[in-house]
Amino acid sequence: MNESLSAAVRDALTSLVKWREEHLEPEQAQESFQLLKARHPGHWMNMVWEQETYGSTVHYDILVADDAGTYSLSYCADEEIPWPARGLQRVNESLVLRVNDDPVFITQAITSLDHAWSTLHIGRHLINMSLIDQEIRNSGLVVTDEELAEALHDFRTKRRLFSVEDVERWMAEHGTTQVQLEQHLREDVSRRKLRHKVAAGREEAWFQRHRADFERVQVARLYVPSREEAWRLYEQLREAPGRFLELAQVSFLERGGAGNLFATLRRGELEPEQAERLFSTEQGRMAEPVPSGEGYELVRVLRFLPARLDEATCEQVRDQLFEEWLAEGRRRARVEWFWGAAEAAELPALSL
Repeated sequence: MNESLSAAVRDALTSLVKWREEHLEPEQAQESFQLLKARHPGHWMNMVWEQETYGSTVHYDILVADDAGTYSLSYCADEEIPWPARGLQRVNESLVLRVNDDPVFITQAITSLDHAWSTLHIGRHLINMSLIDQEIRNSGLVVTDEELAEALHDFRTKRRLFSVEDVERWMAEHGTTQVQLEQHLREDVSRRKLRHKVAAGREEAWFQRHRADFERVQVARLYVPSREEAWRLYEQLREAPGRFLELAQVSFLERGGAGNLFATLRRGELEPEQAERLFSTEQGRMAEPVPSGEGYELVRVLRFLPARLDEATCEQVRDQLFEEWLAEGRRRARVEWFWGAAEAAELPALSL
């Protein structure tokens, strides 16, 4: 073992003892670990931790690697559960999965459901959440007090919590504390910063490769419940498209029509058949009826808009780049599920 590695090992062991003596929480230990890594940039390091099933103590390990292999460093105080007993424990009942050795607990999973409910696959969301948190730690992203204050202001404004009493009542209703709320907001800000970091400098090239997907068409549209009625109205209107708004008004007043009459649609968000139909229609004319849900839509094409890399498009591009980054992370990740039988699928069933 060379002197550089020996110094890193000694420093790591000193940190483990200090964390135990000071009873640091994982977030505090992670901050200390980032400083440890910075002091030894020539060696790969990682920190793993687990909370004891019985009691609230947290056990930390530090991994240090050189060309020959990886050293696992650990410290156990005399009054703690010894390593052999730890190894014989069954899986913590609050553990849902591990991603790259990082635990995801049921409390984190439940909290994340509010954000994931509209997505198709809850299992995939949980893996994404863990990958994001790992990268935030490894990259040392820091949320400033100013960023946290802005996030808290946005949070209060969105929920119309204009007084201290309003905030306290909201926290009581949702079973949370100010510390937990601020931690949740820090995590949200960190994820937004990571999304920008992943996409930084790549937006222009990605946009040029997918330019056609960002072409837009502005339309007036009207939902019609049956195919027969849709085609009948289309035949009436295609030679007199100016009557479209008159028909939409009649539908709204007499049938209780709903939905947005005007819309701007992006090619990449449409089904291929719908995109071809709309973008091949002459401006000002009616497109043939387009399937929509259980019925059809009558659509009058008002104007075409070319693809443009404005700020709104940049945000969409960043979303796509971040999704690609997450997909690659899932492909490379080691994932262990702890809900269900061993023969269960690698990802749980779809959330419907």
